[in-house]
Amino acid sequence: MNLVIKIINSILAKALYHRQFKDFLEEIDSQFSDVLLHNKVRWLSRGNVSQRFALCLSEMKTFLKEKSIDHPEMEEDKWLRNFNFVVDTTMKLNLKLQGKGNPAYALLEEVVCFEKNYFFLFKTWRAR
Repeated sequence: MNLVIKIINSILAKALYHRQFKDFLEEIDSQFSDVLLHNKVRWLSRGNVSQRFALCLSEMKTFLKEKSIDHPEMEEDKWLRNFNFVVDTTMKLNLKLQGKGNPAYALLEEVVCFEKNYFFLFKTWRAR
């Protein structure tokens, strides 16, 4: 996830890159017109940011190659598997936390269980 945030921030930090990226997405008729900014204060935004990045991954790779910005991790199968795992799990948690009538203790329990399961699965998966 750190690489995703680094790439997004590098595009959004420079107004020229940001404008060029938006124009690039428009030229290729992408389903999205921009990337989402990750806000560490609202950790639930991580799911939306990572999902948008995953859906725009091929466009992102093409744009970065045009700008001669190299991130070899994005070509590795292991990184892609880990990234897709993060996308799926965070989106699943986001869906569980939405809705009316959920008491606060139930939401907190979901978050705590998610963190325990997520870190256990991630450690187990990394060990392979």
